[in-house]
Amino acid sequence: MAEPLEILILCGSLRLESVTHRALEEAAKGAAEAGGVPVWGDGWVHRLPMCGTAPSGDPTVAEFAAAAHRASAFLWGSPEYHGTVSGLLKNALDYLAFEQTAGKWVGLVATAGGHQGAGATLITLRTVARSLHRWTPPDQVSVAQAERALSSEGAFTDPAVAAKLRHLGAGLVGAIRRFRDPTLV
Repeated sequence: MAEPLEILILCGSLRLESVTHRALEEAAKGAAEAGGVPVWGDGWVHRLPMCGTAPSGDPTVAEFAAAAHRASAFLWGSPEYHGTVSGLLKNALDYLAFEQTAGKWVGLVATAGGHQGAGATLITLRTVARSLHRWTPPDQVSVAQAERALSSEGAFTDPAVAAKLRHLGAGLVGAIRRFRDPTLV
């Protein structure tokens, strides 16, 4: 039996009802439908001390590192803050090391309040991914006009956005499989 394809999800928002968190939930659905196993990193991300300040052997840091090492791939999502990623997500990313990430895939999601979307945030996330020797699929999702993106029930008002997010998650699982077994291309 093949090993499970754990997808470690790192969200740059503290609010579970945020558009960023909902976008990652939608991408996680796509990953799960394709056979991936979404693992939410919120419990670690929200408790990590500022990078560089953790005492040796900090249990949260150790648990987060172990989860990153186990993960087959990652989904990162951030709201746009002044043209870049949130400090919460950046702090978590700063804890990652090459040994935990090299050669793994990462799917990227960003949200923004404006019409243009979160292109600068996605560029930052891609840059961090490359510096950690990660692969990024060509698809990524920017959710523009975040304040209008969700209905009062928490569903995306534009079905095309939800479909893109599910496609991102499914595509991430497909990329892992093709990377591990090139005969699947």
